[in-house]
Amino acid sequence: MRSYKVRDSLHNDLVAHLLLSRGVEPLLHEQFLTPDFIRDSHDPFLLPDMHKAVERILSAKKNNEKVAVWSDYDCDGIPGGVMLVEFLRTMGLSVTHYIPHRHTEGYGLNTEGIDELAAAGVKVMITLDLGTTDVAQIAHANKKGIDTIVTDHHLVPSLEHVPEAFALINPKRPDSKYPFDGLCGAGVAWKLVQALLVKERPAGFGEGQEKWLLDLVGIATLSDMVPLVGENRMLAHSGLRVMRRGRRPGIAAMLKLLKIHTASLTEDDITFMLSPRINAASRMERPQTAAELLAATTEEEAMERAIALNHINDERKGLVAATVKEVNKRVSESDLTKSPIIVMGNPNWRPGILGLVANTLVEAHAKPVFLWGRQGGEELRGSCRSDGSVNMVELMGAAREVFDHFGGHSASGGFSVLEERVHELGPKLSAAYESVRNQNAVVEEILLDRELELAEVFRAYNNIKQLAPFGVGNTKPLFIFPAVSITTVRAFGKTHNHLGLTLGQGSAAIEAMSFFATPESFTKKAVAGEKVDVVGHVEAGWRGGSRIRVVDIL
Repeated sequence: MRSYKVRDSLHNDLVAHLLLSRGVEPLLHEQFLTPDFIRDSHDPFLLPDMHKAVERILSAKKNNEKVAVWSDYDCDGIPGGVMLVEFLRTMGLSVTHYIPHRHTEGYGLNTEGIDELAAAGVKVMITLDLGTTDVAQIAHANKKGIDTIVTDHHLVPSLEHVPEAFALINPKRPDSKYPFDGLCGAGVAWKLVQALLVKERPAGFGEGQEKWLLDLVGIATLSDMVPLVGENRMLAHSGLRVMRRGRRPGIAAMLKLLKIHTASLTEDDITFMLSPRINAASRMERPQTAAELLAATTEEEAMERAIALNHINDERKGLVAATVKEVNKRVSESDLTKSPIIVMGNPNWRPGILGLVANTLVEAHAKPVFLWGRQGGEELRGSCRSDGSVNMVELMGAAREVFDHFGGHSASGGFSVLEERVHELGPKLSAAYESVRNQNAVVEEILLDRELELAEVFRAYNNIKQLAPFGVGNTKPLFIFPAVSITTVRAFGKTHNHLGLTLGQGSAAIEAMSFFATPESFTKKAVAGEKVDVVGHVEAGWRGGSRIRVVDIL
């Protein structure tokens, strides 16, 4: 259940009001609106173990030692891995990019992959977006004669329980002196690049040339749900500027394929169009396709990879749709009143897409959801999503005896369970739910930034875009448009699963839309001729101008 409340007016000027409501002090308004590469970059050597890491990499270069970058398989790890590999090769190092298989290897380091690198003669392994908790795996690498440099941004349990890596670069280390701990994995690897450049700039690599790598850092920063403030805001802002120049063939090819105008690229284009395709590669078993797209050096290679990745994403959509259909059928045959959560599985379901399926169930039934499947072996893997009533890590922790492994965040997570215990999953989680759920999470109060008239939308958009890019920590402004008339209602999209509206108020008329919505999706049904209050965002229209992205109709 949701309720809405309009924020108190903090300033007559819309931009100033929005900044104040986001906690940006008046003296910092200009700084926030004008991100600056030099001003907003912190000294990379304030990160723990950075000096050691740089010296080890320079030593590897001097002694012609082989280096491997082991990155995660998501929208943080893949762009970050490509970025770091590209730079290290520019320095003259021999570098392998290792991306684990999501289903057969899973997240993090594994001994089989380390053995493969050792057999290939690798002496230095640099992790990206992982490694902080891989104690046994890094001990194995040490035995194989591989020095591990961890670059990561995940929580550090304690310094007593970290791996014996050659260097552990993580802004969340309790002993870190770095002034900003919100970097994504690629952001931490970027700081390693900056530190290496302080010590040794490759011949012919001009001052500031490294900024062209920020397209990849920007993709990761926008995709990984890190706060878009401080240094991250600068990295995302700079990354979008680089991408708009169209210099990287792979990004240019994908944007061309998707009919996205490069010069006006936005963060929404990245998070709704490019990032899902990068993620689709690992969900559908071949993360290398995404890496090859981003690393492509010719237009021909880039377009070939873009077409392949788009095809993979289409396969992913089809698989998700088929799984959602099967899940919905099972849900319709179940009595959902018997449990506060939904737990379902099928050995034929592919684990990599179950998080997406779980999202649709949460939206439809407003309950926490756990779904599991299998991809080879006896272990079952799954994903879970919260409806906001419970922290998923706490919930899994309260039923930890049934899991083989689990982890994640308050809103989502992943888990594995042995086949012989999967029948316990539902009862154990249902029993644990009451002990950890948020007793006060009955009503979700959503703060609206301001009331707007339809006639104000165009001017408001020109002001609002100064605050972009939007994301975690700098959310897109949310407005209420009171007493507007719905003049037309239509479905659009290949499968007619999106909703388009025309809204009117006095002499003003504006287009509005909502993705993956029907007239029944809102608090009050969207019906032509009705006068309603509309809650939504103001954004760029497809054909120029501005439009409203509808969140709710009251």
